[in-house]
Amino acid sequence: MELERKGVVLSPGGEIGAVFNPGAVMHKGEIVLLPRVVRIGYKKSEKGFSNYVSEIWIARSSDGVSFKLEEPFILPDRPFDIYGCEDPRIVWFKDRYLITYTALSHPAFSGKGYRIGLASTNNFEILEKHGIIGPDLNDKNTVIFPEEISDKIYMIHRIDEEIYIAWFNSLKDLINNNFDWDNYLEKRENYKLLEKKYEWEALKIGAGPPPIKTRHGWLLIYHGVDKDHIYHVGAVLLDLNNPFKVIARTRKPILSPLMEYERIGDIPNVVFPTGAVVINNELFLYYGAADKRIALATINMDELVDYLLGQRDKKDL
Repeated sequence: MELERKGVVLSPGGEIGAVFNPGAVMHKGEIVLLPRVVRIGYKKSEKGFSNYVSEIWIARSSDGVSFKLEEPFILPDRPFDIYGCEDPRIVWFKDRYLITYTALSHPAFSGKGYRIGLASTNNFEILEKHGIIGPDLNDKNTVIFPEEISDKIYMIHRIDEEIYIAWFNSLKDLINNNFDWDNYLEKRENYKLLEKKYEWEALKIGAGPPPIKTRHGWLLIYHGVDKDHIYHVGAVLLDLNNPFKVIARTRKPILSPLMEYERIGDIPNVVFPTGAVVINNELFLYYGAADKRIALATINMDELVDYLLGQRDKKDL
């Protein structure tokens, strides 16, 4: 099974050299994207690119397909994110939109200084930056569950190239990063949600958009990278009351680089899911294509969940 591609919805142009990896959410009848944007002027280097600083902009659409890139929304203007604000995820939590993003305190492609940044907004006009949450080590691909589970706020993140879960007792604790990370890291194997398992995710895995609640469990879209550095998309179902429990997991990718816009770009062969909305039971999945453009793929939610449930196998769970 594979998602149905709808094509590119945002491309670079003018002062924009790359636009990709967007957060997505419904707001006042519109789909709001928060794309990662890199302005022109960066150049290929031995390690990746030089003069490469990401910003998070805003785009809106009434139909989920035609978007207009508007203006910067989250700029690298603090010591913890001065070298870039990357790969946002958006979730509505109680009374505000929480935005997690990768905050770079060192130059991109240096391999160090990337942490979990947290910001919030009520209206996508006024933004409040809260600072860094998570442990003091390289950490990214962070998503927050849209509601409390057993009075706790759960957060999925990636360390050691695999997927872990942490939790906070309150929104205040989350915003203030009030958590015993030293103890957590010491016992991190107890909090691993997914480890690299199949060939298509042999190098690393990471969460995509925030989990989506279904009657069968929390749907989490995620990415995997194979030994040839090709990115793929998969999915898991997590128990509604115990998110540490995996109900089902796709054994094969549900989206892999196939089209030219997915295979050719700043980083070739990348499909990187970061934003999702559900409209009339249809999943709209927004993903970065080759670190250059934003593309859309869709699927019926019931079809995807049924497919996942069909993947259940005791020896594979």
